[in-house]
Amino acid sequence: MLISLFVLLSVAAQAPAAPQPQGPLTVLVAPPDAAGAPAHVVEFAQEHVAEQLEARGLRVIRIETVTRKLAASKRRALLRCHRTEASCIQQLGAAGKTEVVLVTELGQFDSGYRVGARVYGATEGELITEQLTPGVSEEQLLDALTQALDAVVPRTLRALRGPPPSVPISDVPPPTRVAPPTVESKPPVVVDPTPPVVAERVERVYPARKWSWLPAAGGVALAGVGTVFYLKAKDRFDELDRGGSVDTPLRDPEALASQGRNAQTVSRVAFGVGAAGLVAGAVMFLWPADAPARVQPTAAAIPGGGMVGVSGTLP
Repeated sequence: MLISLFVLLSVAAQAPAAPQPQGPLTVLVAPPDAAGAPAHVVEFAQEHVAEQLEARGLRVIRIETVTRKLAASKRRALLRCHRTEASCIQQLGAAGKTEVVLVTELGQFDSGYRVGARVYGATEGELITEQLTPGVSEEQLLDALTQALDAVVPRTLRALRGPPPSVPISDVPPPTRVAPPTVESKPPVVVDPTPPVVAERVERVYPARKWSWLPAAGGVALAGVGTVFYLKAKDRFDELDRGGSVDTPLRDPEALASQGRNAQTVSRVAFGVGAAGLVAGAVMFLWPADAPARVQPTAAAIPGGGMVGVSGTLP
């Protein structure tokens, strides 16, 4: 179904030798051939075309103003004529006293609307220019109509009014001269020939770290041994402190005391050596390769106890 909106662009008729009119074009917006088209599409398209033509500086006159003065038979004949025939274009141009006739089309197909505009000369009915866009959705109808008017209206103005006047040379401002920037003298830059000293980053290596677990494990084991002998010495001294019982008196207190003292000594020595092992493991884990070994763990057993220590200088 093809829906056509007709817009008549009119100016006063002129003789062949007369100068071209310089006034604004008068646009007659005719009601479209709805032919079952939705009413909202017809109303929106007609109003949009009128607003766009007014925005371009054209005078808009609707077809109701022209047909109101005609008889009913002439009004029906004018509105029902075929808009692509030269005779219909001439009748519309004569009724509206126009110079051109603008036919805006909305063709509805399965793929969408075909939207565009054709401009005809009102005197001879010949085609001056056209712009059609197929496959337009209903949401894009107004944008497509705007693009069609953007194309056909300037072409029609150039065909009827000629190109726009050129700007006189006297009105063109002279080019602005820009003074070159002045180069300020700067003191010479003194470059120090001595290259900067860059501190070399030395990556520290710990070669003994992979063996540090051995003395640490030995220290833990000796700590366990010292705990066992400490509990044994405590048991002997507790038995001496109780003095036995009525049924089972102490048989040899001196031997029991000697066993307690020996177990206490072994416990202290085991604790000392175990602590030394733990310290040695920590030193091996933290000691770098580029430093000499200046820490020496020591352990010694003395009468009645033991001692452990670390001698040397830490890095």
